[in-house]
Amino acid sequence: MKKYKCPRCLTTSSVIRYGYRKRIIRLFCKICKKGFSIDPYFIDKKSILYDHLDGLSFRSLANKYGMSHMRIWRICQEELKKLPNNNQFTFNYCSRFSHIFVFDGKYFNVAESKYNWVLLWGVDYFRHDIPVFTIAPSESYQNWSKFFFNFRLINHHPKLVVCDDNINLKMAARRHFPAVKIQTCYNHFKENIRRDLHIRSDKFYKPFMRKIESILDSSNKLSDETFNRWLWALYRDYSNDNLCLQILTNIEKYKAELLAYRNISQAPLTTNIIEGLNSHLEARLQKLRSFQTIEYARLWFNGYILKRRFTKFTDCRLKFRYLKGKTGVQMTKKERVNLPLYF
Repeated sequence: MKKYKCPRCLTTSSVIRYGYRKRIIRLFCKICKKGFSIDPYFIDKKSILYDHLDGLSFRSLANKYGMSHMRIWRICQEELKKLPNNNQFTFNYCSRFSHIFVFDGKYFNVAESKYNWVLLWGVDYFRHDIPVFTIAPSESYQNWSKFFFNFRLINHHPKLVVCDDNINLKMAARRHFPAVKIQTCYNHFKENIRRDLHIRSDKFYKPFMRKIESILDSSNKLSDETFNRWLWALYRDYSNDNLCLQILTNIEKYKAELLAYRNISQAPLTTNIIEGLNSHLEARLQKLRSFQTIEYARLWFNGYILKRRFTKFTDCRLKFRYLKGKTGVQMTKKERVNLPLYF
């Protein structure tokens, strides 16, 4: 018969069994005169954590594994606390990042907070790794500045930053990386124009919008002289329309950010890569509904991002086909460094 150790006096000879409660063994120590319980069945805590990071709520996990939801919560919290901080992990093990990064924010619900909080993160365009992240109450300049301060801890200065038209993000990036080029996402920029022109409810400006899209979609094939000439042609044709003039003036204002990708090999024009990550994350957050506290949200996002960095890519095509079967941390880890196994 297996001997059980008393958790108080650490002896085994004086411990006796005196009953069961479902599958839990009830034990009694004759020396301490104290009782305690032992669950002899193996609990796969890693599987519970993986399911939780995939979006299963505590009650769904409790039904799946036949435990109380409070016990599931304790297991998940215990396993999440064992994981290292993602930013510190990057500092210790990763350094081979590319020169192009795509940044964005993803809002999520917190039960104890009146307003939504936001995950500030970025992805290496060519390596698909996520070096740093931070949780903040808003996408203010101060919060983006803190994010880029953490980003500088890895001693890497990106050459090109791709983002949506977020002035706080751009200002913070320029402050921490003075030489960086900022590329405004074409999809977001065109969507803002469509909203200003009310394209979806009013067909009057559709011909004008098609010409704008034609110029922007062909900009990678146009010289600066041709690009300016096409814009001048639109200005000449729509000079009597104040709204069109406002749109054209805004394009001229953003021209440097719309053409920042030039002379940078294979530079992206959109934030599609991180929008895909946001969609993947949103599917998990919808199942969880909300986090109870900010502290637990930080733990969960830290675990989620680490797990994603250690997950092999399975559907990489075209110019990213070299990533298939590899992980993000494998692409960015320092030379002659062995990665620890967390997942």
